[in-house]
Amino acid sequence: MASLKSNPVKLWEDFLNPDVIKGRLVRAGLFLVAHEMLVSAIKENLHAFYADSWSADKGWATGDDYRSEVLSLDPKSKEDPHRSSIAWLKKNDVLTDDEEIAIRRLTLERNRFAHELQNVIGGSYEPDFDTMFSEIVALVTKIKRWWILNVELETDPDWAGKVVEVEDVTPGSSMLLQIMAKVALGADDEAWELYKEFSRIHSEAS
Repeated sequence: MASLKSNPVKLWEDFLNPDVIKGRLVRAGLFLVAHEMLVSAIKENLHAFYADSWSADKGWATGDDYRSEVLSLDPKSKEDPHRSSIAWLKKNDVLTDDEEIAIRRLTLERNRFAHELQNVIGGSYEPDFDTMFSEIVALVTKIKRWWILNVELETDPDWAGKVVEVEDVTPGSSMLLQIMAKVALGADDEAWELYKEFSRIHSEAS
């Protein structure tokens, strides 16, 4: 839940504090990026799975199978790719009813977040960023992990007959979100930890 501040002195004090404003801007940007990655996780693998033609102008395109197997599932019967993809993921036991509700809530919050960005920066509207970001990471991880385990590895002869534990599969998009959060929001030492380690390894290699 978001909290509203009513103390004008505190609002101005925070608004004139560079560290506070920078933190809010970073959190705002990170949340919007994370939500776009969630939308991508919901739609793009499924679109690629059903893609059956390619052109230089449009890239990969879907045909009748995508329309009949995915777009037809739109609960509003408008063939919306986002709603249809969520319905397909539910039908195939990738997502639960509760997770669908969570996605809907996060999308509503994202829309409010974008429209009220001025209030977010000003401090009169404070979304529960940490909770929502964790929810998004969990959803992206679950969706992407399902595609890796049930499509990519299942169709890769190098992995035939091998047992892979679910927890051992970490999608790249999940790692990217976690790295961005650590670098952008971590305390000083923590935020620089990955950079320093990367620089150390690069220096030793060269």
